[in-house]
Amino acid sequence: MTEPELAEHPSAEGGPAGVTITGLHKAYGDNEVLKGIDMSVRPGEVVCLIGASGSGKSTLLRCVNRLEDPNAGTITVGSFEATDPDVDLDAMRRHIGMVFQQFNLFPHLSVLENCTITPRRVLKQPKEDAEAEAMTQLRRVGLEELAQRRPDQLSGGQQQRVAIARALTMRPALMLFDEPTSALDPETVGDVLAIMRQLAEAGMTMIVVTHEMAFAREVADRVVFMDQGRVVEEGPAAEVIGDPQQPRTQDFLRRVLNPTDVDIRD
Repeated sequence: MTEPELAEHPSAEGGPAGVTITGLHKAYGDNEVLKGIDMSVRPGEVVCLIGASGSGKSTLLRCVNRLEDPNAGTITVGSFEATDPDVDLDAMRRHIGMVFQQFNLFPHLSVLENCTITPRRVLKQPKEDAEAEAMTQLRRVGLEELAQRRPDQLSGGQQQRVAIARALTMRPALMLFDEPTSALDPETVGDVLAIMRQLAEAGMTMIVVTHEMAFAREVADRVVFMDQGRVVEEGPAAEVIGDPQQPRTQDFLRRVLNPTDVDIRD
């Protein structure tokens, strides 16, 4: 794929949104998944969350968008306090784009219709305006010529790029990515990561749950390593991935970066 050019991102009112998380707890019954998370993301910063499956990364991301309700703690996204019982969730979510592991496209709608349905229904945009914005975002992810196709006519990587374009049609101030390449064939992973890299370079605030260590090292401003619902280590990407200080971080990265060297008796 020829990488499309992404201009400086014209994000939502007020520019990129920072995130502050304080004392965040989340449990499902007796299973406490998040155990007092403290974390911040500056406006325009890219933070990658890494760690083993089940460490709470995806749950943390879903709490930021209030797809999950925390049991305790506070989350602020830009000017919104996400954990305030009286927060206008619809208004807050207009400023947040989220891309999931699965593409979640409507199979009966065309690519263009998938990208216009939310602006038309939520923002009440006229059809012509919504389609113009959708085509702009599809052009950014290199899929303008596929606007009339249905999702089942696209590869997995193309569908995920449509999902990114769909999120961008709302002009979000914050993008959340939950392992966006985990369901893709290896050949298509690079196309999606290239789009994310260009979004980062354009100044989009991003929180990315990922197992792509090379992407995290190259693109993230900071990396946060989570284990069993806690932040174990965080810092500049090159330091956390290249020279981790905590034994648990060292063990995780040894297994991820050098899987053939791992002794199964460890």
